[in-house]
Amino acid sequence: MKILIAEDDYVSRLLVRKAVGKIGHEVIEAENGRIAWELFLEQEPDMIISDWMMPEMDGITLCQKIRASGRKMYSYIMLLTAKDKMTDLVEVFDAGADDYIIKPFKPDELRSRIKTGERIVQLERRHHQLQEELILQNKKLDSTLRELKTTQGHILQSEKMASIGQLAAGVAHEINNPIGFIGSNLDALKDYMEDVDELLSHYQKLCKLLVAAPGGSLCTEIQNEVKAITEFEEQIEIDYLKKDIPELLHDCKDGTQRVGKIVADLKNFAHPGNDKQMLVDINKGLESTLNVVYNELKYKATVTREFGDIPMVEGFPQKLNQVFMNILVNAAQAITEKGEIRIKTKKEGGQVLVAISDTGCGIKEEHLQKIFDPFFTTKEIGKGTGLGMNIAYNIIQEHKGKISVQSTVGKGTTFTVSLPGKT
Repeated sequence: MKILIAEDDYVSRLLVRKAVGKIGHEVIEAENGRIAWELFLEQEPDMIISDWMMPEMDGITLCQKIRASGRKMYSYIMLLTAKDKMTDLVEVFDAGADDYIIKPFKPDELRSRIKTGERIVQLERRHHQLQEELILQNKKLDSTLRELKTTQGHILQSEKMASIGQLAAGVAHEINNPIGFIGSNLDALKDYMEDVDELLSHYQKLCKLLVAAPGGSLCTEIQNEVKAITEFEEQIEIDYLKKDIPELLHDCKDGTQRVGKIVADLKNFAHPGNDKQMLVDINKGLESTLNVVYNELKYKATVTREFGDIPMVEGFPQKLNQVFMNILVNAAQAITEKGEIRIKTKKEGGQVLVAISDTGCGIKEEHLQKIFDPFFTTKEIGKGTGLGMNIAYNIIQEHKGKISVQSTVGKGTTFTVSLPGKT
C-alpha cells in the first residue's frame, strides 16, 4: 500500500515514517500541504496521513480537495492534530477524514490505525469491484431483455434469474468472509473481557482491603494511589462498564449472526443449477424470501405473518421463492405510504394455500384479466418488463397449482397461491 505523509515538522514526520516502515508500506513524504496535494495528484496514494496545521495548505483544506477531486476510487485519510475539542473533531470528519490521532501519539496506536485503514481500503476496493460487476451484469441483462422481448417470457426470466443467482452467490461468498472473522474476533474479545473483568474484580477487592487498613499502616503514596483509583472508578462508572460491555458484545454477535442468516437465505434463494424437485417447506421459504426482500419492504409496510400448520410441497424451492418475491415486491410498490402486507398460510383439503395481501392502491378491474399476461405492466417505461407475474403464473402451473388475484382500487390486493400438499 502507498502512504503519503504530509507533516511540516521533521521529527514528527520521521516518527510517522518509522511507524509506517515497520509495517512494510511504501512511503511518500511532503513537508507542507501544497506539496502533498501535488504528490496526491501525481502518485494517487492509498492512504494519507496529514498534520492539521501546515504552511501553504492545512490538513483540513488538503482533505477537502482530495475528497472533491474524484481522482481516486478511495483514499483513506487520517489527520494528526493536537486539538481535542469536540468541535475540532467534528470539523475533521466534516472535511472528509476517516480517522484522527491526537498528538503526541504512540507508534503502536498509529500502526493499529493504519492496519484498520488498510482493511477498509481493501473492502472499499472490493465493494467498488462488486459494483462494477453488478453494473456489467445489469447491462447484460438489459441487453438480453431487448433481444428476447418477442420470445416466450418464461425462458427470458430463467436466463435472468440464472445470472442474478450467480452474482448473488458471489456477493454472498464475499460477505461471508468478513462476517466470519468479525464473529471470530467477537468471540475472542468476549473471552478477553471475561479475563479482564476477573482481574478488575481482584483489583477492586485489593483496593477495598487497602482502604480498610488501620490508619497510618500505609505509606502516603499508597494511600494517594488507592484514593486516585477509587475516584477514577467512580468517574468512569466501572460497575456500569463491567455490566454493559458484555451486553454490547452480545448485541454485536447477534448482528453478525443476523447478517449471516441473510447471506445464507440469499444463497439458498438465488443459487442457480438446482433443477431437482424436492420437498419444500413453504413457511420456511416465505421467511427466507422475506429476508432477501427486507430492504424493499422495511420502509413501506409492516409485515404480518399468519403461518399455519401445513404439509410439505413437492417442487423447486428457488422457483417458488421467486413467485413469492414477485408478489411481495409488487405489494410494496403498490403502497404509496406506510401500509401493511399480510401473509397467511393454511391447509385446505389436500391443498396448501398462501394468501399475500397488501393495503396498496389496488388494481383496476379492466387490468385484472391481463395481470398474468406476458409483457403486461402498468409501470412506467423502464421500471418493469411485464414478465414477473406471467413467470409466477407459469411456475405455479408447473407445480400443478393455481394462482389468483382479487383487488379493490384504493383498498388493496390479495394474491392467492394454491399448491398440492404432499401427504
